Amino acid sequence: MRKRIITGVTGFLILVPLFGLIPSTWTWNPRLFETLATTISMIVALTLLNHSIGYITGKAIAFRAGRLIRSMELLISLPLFLPVLLLSFGLYLTWIRLGLADQFVGVLLVLLLPTLPYTIRIYTNAFQALGEQMMEQMVLIEPRRIKRFVFLTGPMMRSAIQSVTLLVTVIALSQYALVTLIGGGVVQMIALEAFPLYSGNSLIAAKEATIWLLVLPFLIYFVQLMLLEAWVRLVRRLLDGRYDSARQ
Repeated sequence: MRKRIITGVTGFLILVPLFGLIPSTWTWNPRLFETLATTISMIVALTLLNHSIGYITGKAIAFRAGRLIRSMELLISLPLFLPVLLLSFGLYLTWIRLGLADQFVGVLLVLLLPTLPYTIRIYTNAFQALGEQMMEQMVLIEPRRIKRFVFLTGPMMRSAIQSVTLLVTVIALSQYALVTLIGGGVVQMIALEAFPLYSGNSLIAAKEATIWLLVLPFLIYFVQLMLLEAWVRLVRRLLDGRYDSARQ
């Protein structure tokens, strides 16, 4: 009974603020389409970068100890201890010299600051949960890295992959200051569309943009969930020997 009450109160506190975001009328904002395309492209590219770097780095430091590893972990976690905006000021000057300011790639790279430390920590914990002995056995079963990831490591780290994707999506959508500073208003994302509308007189348009901020994480999560389900089913089919390569 107590558990149900706590769950109900928690759900109520989460859902009540969302009721105010429902617009009374719905009108399609033509600027929203281009902004939405840029936002989705940014999230996909940022997620792929986080998975690639986080997987390699997490695996490298999961089963090692020593002063060098501790120093590496400290450097990786530095954006968690320092304000990201402070680091981005220094990067902004560097990005101007490199020609990356007001560019999609420049914003993409700077968004690694608030996302990559969490990604590396998630993958490090995932590898440690698998254990060093399990990793050694997988190497003996399949020595080739790509096939080992496809058939063994990847499916076993499914929860970590889901967590990283959802975390990166939410953090990327919530970054207003970083995208404004590095993107210079040229690289438009949903957050940049929503906040100015709230300060103006376009409240309905602001609510519509905010709804996309709510919908995108769920949409990306469920698309990823279907892809992972298909991946696991295919791996099981291949390992069960029911896959006929002659059909491909």
